[in-house]
Amino acid sequence: MRLSIDALKAINDGLFNNAAIIQGAIDSVHEAGGGQVVIPSGGIYLSGSIQLKENVDLHLESGAVLRASSDYADYTDNHNIKKLTSGSVAEFVLPQRAFIVAFKAHNARISGHGTIDGNADEFIAERGRYIHKMRGPVGGKDQYLERPFTIFMIECKNLTIRDVTVKDPAFWALRTTGCNELLIDGIRILTDLMVPNADGVDIDRCQNVRIVNCEFVTADDCISLKSCAQTAQYGDVANVIISNCIMTSTSGAITLGTESVGDIKNVLVNNCIVKDSHRGFAVRAREGGTISNVRFSNSLVHTRTFSDMWWGHGEALHVTAFSWDDPQKGTDGNIERTFEGFVRDITFENITCRTEAGVLNYAAHTGLIKGVTYRNVDVFMDKQSKWDSRIDLRPNGIESVLHRKHNAFEIFNTTDVVLDKCRVVWDAKSRDQYADLVVESGSKNTNTSGLTEIVRG
Repeated sequence: MRLSIDALKAINDGLFNNAAIIQGAIDSVHEAGGGQVVIPSGGIYLSGSIQLKENVDLHLESGAVLRASSDYADYTDNHNIKKLTSGSVAEFVLPQRAFIVAFKAHNARISGHGTIDGNADEFIAERGRYIHKMRGPVGGKDQYLERPFTIFMIECKNLTIRDVTVKDPAFWALRTTGCNELLIDGIRILTDLMVPNADGVDIDRCQNVRIVNCEFVTADDCISLKSCAQTAQYGDVANVIISNCIMTSTSGAITLGTESVGDIKNVLVNNCIVKDSHRGFAVRAREGGTISNVRFSNSLVHTRTFSDMWWGHGEALHVTAFSWDDPQKGTDGNIERTFEGFVRDITFENITCRTEAGVLNYAAHTGLIKGVTYRNVDVFMDKQSKWDSRIDLRPNGIESVLHRKHNAFEIFNTTDVVLDKCRVVWDAKSRDQYADLVVESGSKNTNTSGLTEIVRG
């Protein structure tokens, strides 16, 4: 079955709320056994929250725009995440709203060359110099807990999201939780680079995932793999391929962890380009989980520093393990934030970096990070921005920032770090902005014999 919302008298003036019409089309196609709901080209179709269902393809024609309402009242109670999932997903540290939401929508699709517009501009309360201040509903919670996900898919098997552009999300653009057999192919996510928490793709406790041929320009992480505290019923993050993607971020291009209560394992990142980002590839173990068996390869990574209002400070490659909050002080979030994370068996291979801040390996103490290999990694050290050097260890409730010069390779409290056929190239004009080639402290079995350096000027 194929049903265009025009046939149901949808209005494309950018003002009329088409949610009831779009939802009616989705429900009709679902009840008929499946098919395609078409958002046609021409004009802007404004909508409140809608629910995608099993065997339905939400298809946006080339030139079509489906825009999220900026009125919090248009995100109906029926689409509240806790209510929709009958309480099985009841997070208190993340929002409960989403523009497009799905629960157990097996074989669902979002496709086409049209645009899903998260309408972030209308959620800005105050425009900042480096980061905007966002608004929540009047009388509501902090804006962080109120802004809607643009797309949030939960427990959907064999889910495909292909070719669409997601523009200006007000919070995370695309979150998937507990989805098995997930394909994200050829999409573009384009955000205002000063909207806080404007992640691209967040993969939470999903298995057998492919993210390929995509482009991301995002304020927060372009791609983030998470195993969140309140979604443990969906298991670990496992078997993920990220390939042929181009990324720019005010924060990190690809981040594994931070929210990592469960394990994250078996991840391949290949043939990617990172441009003008605050961090490149980051492994950030926190909250008790283990991140293991990960390979980053055949990629170009260009990082620079931005304002300290954003996590990161120009590191091309980043591996850390801490607790998020200080266990001695407790936490106002999940108790897991007082637990330390673990890293095992990470490889960076055939990667060329141009970076302001080099490569960071840092654990709270030995035993947390074990087995990090850098093979055929070239690091071009070059001061590019106005910001002073600092080592950003956030989230870290004990020691979040170290105010000192960067070293090319920092190796603190780690075990079995190997540098094999690696090279650091200093820019002569900015060499005095940096400290040493490699600094090691508190580490065991470090092998830096495969590291060389030159100065060009």
